[in-house]
Amino acid sequence: MEALGSFFLNFAMGFVNLLILPWHIYNWLTLDTLKKKMNVLTQVGMSIEFFFVVIAIVILLIGIGIYKRRFLYGTVNTLENFNAKIGKAAAWFALLMMIQQVIIIAVGQIFRGNEIILAPLGMTIVSEELQWLSGQLKFYNAILIAMASAYTFIEGGHVRVDLVYASCKKRTKHWIDFFGTLFFFIPSTLLLWWFSWPIAMNAIFAQKPMNIWTTSTRWRSVRLETSGTAEFSWVWGFKLLVLIFAGLMFICAVSFLLRNILALLEKDKDIPTHVSFDGDPIGGIGIESLSDEANTGKRDQPAHPL
Repeated sequence: MEALGSFFLNFAMGFVNLLILPWHIYNWLTLDTLKKKMNVLTQVGMSIEFFFVVIAIVILLIGIGIYKRRFLYGTVNTLENFNAKIGKAAAWFALLMMIQQVIIIAVGQIFRGNEIILAPLGMTIVSEELQWLSGQLKFYNAILIAMASAYTFIEGGHVRVDLVYASCKKRTKHWIDFFGTLFFFIPSTLLLWWFSWPIAMNAIFAQKPMNIWTTSTRWRSVRLETSGTAEFSWVWGFKLLVLIFAGLMFICAVSFLLRNILALLEKDKDIPTHVSFDGDPIGGIGIESLSDEANTGKRDQPAHPL
């Protein structure tokens, strides 16, 4: 009973802390030393208060969206387009990875070189060994996975193997997606964030080592962790990308949950599970924007092109 009472207290405090968030920010800004500010900052991402504030935001989005469908359409549109823009930007690293790999092979196998130097007019822009540049390709690949996975999921691009789901009716699929997101997708992203936050903080800041059970930390300065080898050595970058991946996938999970809630509420509309962003400036498949509806005098329809 004590644990249950503590849960409901923290749950209620999530809404309270969200309401007084400006006050918390003001208190943080008025701390007298940089060390105190950074100690709080490196702890907040894995704190119980932060977790319940995030849960409170999600519940408010759902509650307002159920009451006002236009808001729900707009929220889904905003979250999905946010991930889509990041994913499209990250996709360019596939081209960069290919070009760099070709250059490495040409320099190493054709010209028998061991280093690429680019210094126009005596100004050195690139001066790295091939071993370092080859390791950098792994970083590009990590960027693709971390920053484009949510975008790929929104468009339904991930491989999906199932025995039951494909044969279900569309409304049943929405129920499966709703409960699957609520009990598996969202918790898994939160768990990944919880584990990756101290790993990323340890890799970026010189401090007392953090872990998932840490209740205090001692920030000293910025210290980007490197491997100390001849290969690409940005260890901090890889660890930070895990945290970014967790954050983007959480946003994706929330938008997917809201999309399925919308599909279950709007029984008279054919709202798909996934959307395509190709060829449509709004990012979807066919419902006009609210501004266009206002100009043409149409009835109140949602803004998201679902």
